[in-house]
Amino acid sequence: MLRFVITLALLAAVQECNHPAGQAWRASDESGDKPGIGYELRNDNGRVTAEAYILDPDFPHDFSHGRRAVMTIVEQSPREITFRVRWNRDLRATFRFQFKEADWPDSFQAIVTEIDGSLTYDPITFNFAKVK
Repeated sequence: MLRFVITLALLAAVQECNHPAGQAWRASDESGDKPGIGYELRNDNGRVTAEAYILDPDFPHDFSHGRRAVMTIVEQSPREITFRVRWNRDLRATFRFQFKEADWPDSFQAIVTEIDGSLTYDPITFNFAKVK
């Protein structure tokens, strides 16, 4: 009987905390015979998280064939987020994502610029689409 009461209490607590799952958007580029880059952005009620992927050139837009790296937020505003990514033990990078829209529809563009100290590299426009 005690197990039943505990199960009911846990079930009620889980249902009360049941929020819709965060939404995800993905974008990737193709680099011919070189590995491409892919990004996945997640927005869970305003809390943004991200992952970067080095994509297999034989599967240019297939994230399941990519090597994943977690991105950490350095700065965030409604239309701009700066992330730091650690590709491996020795290689790190910082990226600035600039958005035209503060709220993300089903698809949107982000201008992504790699930042290295005071240097910035040519920006690339990525077309993000909501993951179904």
